[in-house]
Amino acid sequence: MEKEEQEKRKTSVIVFGLSEPSSDDAAVRVVEDFQSVMSELKVQHQNDITKAVRLGKRPESAEAKPRPLKVSFSSEEAKSALLKTAKNLKDMKEGGWDSIFIYPDLTPKQRDARKKLVTELKIRQSNGETGLMIIGSKIIKKRY
Repeated sequence: MEKEEQEKRKTSVIVFGLSEPSSDDAAVRVVEDFQSVMSELKVQHQNDITKAVRLGKRPESAEAKPRPLKVSFSSEEAKSALLKTAKNLKDMKEGGWDSIFIYPDLTPKQRDARKKLVTELKIRQSNGETGLMIIGSKIIKKRY
C-alpha cells in the first residue's frame, strides 16, 4: 500500500508560501495558480504540468497564510527539473520568492523519516560537524 502511495506521488511537488489568487471564482483561481507556477517558478513547458490544486479549505481572511499548492507533472524528469531550480529561490529576495519552498510530495511515512533525518542533521551540525547533507535516507559528508 505504501508503494502504491509513493507511485502516485512520484510526479508531484508541494509549493509552500505561494500567494493565493483573490478571485471568488474557483476556475479563475486555478488558472491564476497555473500561470504563477509557469511564469514565476520558470517551468519550461506548459504541457509538463498536468494539475495544480490548493490543499485544504480556503481561508476566510485575506491575511491568512496561503494554502500549499500541489503541482503534478507529466513526468519525473519535469518534477526533477523544477526541484533543481527550487534551491535558487532563497536567493531571489525581490518579489518575496525567498519565502517560497518547494518539496517533493511525500507520504506520511516518508515525511516522518525525513523529519527524523533533519533533526539528526541539526544535532550533528550543532555539535560542530560541517559539510553534511541529506541524500535519500542518509546523512553524508559533502565532497569538495
